[in-house]
Amino acid sequence: MSPSSNARDDPFRVPEGRLTLAPACTRVLSLSGGGYRGLYTARLLARIEESDKFGAGSAVPIGARFDMIAGTSVGGILAAGLAAGVAARELYAMLAQWGPSIFPKLLLRKLKKLVSKTVYDAGPLEAAIVACLDGWAGKTLAEIDKPLMLTTVSWSLGELRLLRSRGLAGDDADTCTLLQAARATSAAPAHFPALMLDDDWHLDGGLAANCPDAHALGEAQRRGVPVRMLGVGTTGVQHKSVPSRLPLRGLYWAQPALDLAMQAQERMAQATCMRELKASYLHLDSEAGGDQQILRDLDVATPDATVALTRLADQRFEALVARPDETRRLRFIMGDGET
Repeated sequence: MSPSSNARDDPFRVPEGRLTLAPACTRVLSLSGGGYRGLYTARLLARIEESDKFGAGSAVPIGARFDMIAGTSVGGILAAGLAAGVAARELYAMLAQWGPSIFPKLLLRKLKKLVSKTVYDAGPLEAAIVACLDGWAGKTLAEIDKPLMLTTVSWSLGELRLLRSRGLAGDDADTCTLLQAARATSAAPAHFPALMLDDDWHLDGGLAANCPDAHALGEAQRRGVPVRMLGVGTTGVQHKSVPSRLPLRGLYWAQPALDLAMQAQERMAQATCMRELKASYLHLDSEAGGDQQILRDLDVATPDATVALTRLADQRFEALVARPDETRRLRFIMGDGET
């Protein structure tokens, strides 16, 4: 038997030209849902993106600093844009521009959300998504090498579905377009129409995973290397109440129950990631505080809401910079330092 045949038959031999270094870790960016409050997310990412303190600089889109990006609802739209190479500062500007068109002022808005099939036309939302995707709207997830995960919920199966790119799922990647995936993850009931994918209606991923951190962790761990994760929220209204404020009638449960369910799910996801990743995990968010009334609903895109969300994001960034532990942790997650 010739030496060459021995080489061919050696199961441990790496073919020439095929040797690549395994990554030291998987850096994950995970973005929560929250309607127009996603402006906060985009602004905070833009501040990090433009800060030399975190090793990026204004010329480097923050999506390029992560090995995997995940998102739900508006966080899914932002994740798709970042995966397409769009800078966070541009996504912030586009959300601020398109927000009033996506969520125009309506008479009897709260009543319409209770009794109407859908409240808002999906046209402006789809136009905004196309703008955010910078020419990638028609690309299928099966064509995208950047590891990307968006959440949605199957109506017929009644379960969470993870829409994954080729970079994340390989041959098992989904075949829908990036526009379809972004619409599916943001099809909030009573706001926008559901989207048909694979002969089934799909709804907003926030119904099951408004904070996708834990699901992103599960997908990232499949790569077999340590995971580091940055999660970013949307200043969701915190459910804080007392027994005497418990609603006693059906309709009065609607908003409190939604706030409670989303907060419980988000806290569970964050607790899971903190337990698994410890110092390799950081979740950035803010409480609405005095802006709670302005920001209570996810479909308010008024000038006051824009100002409040921008201010809260700027304050959170300044707090991040002022806290050495958080600064070190984020630098470590993004690959710029050690814990």
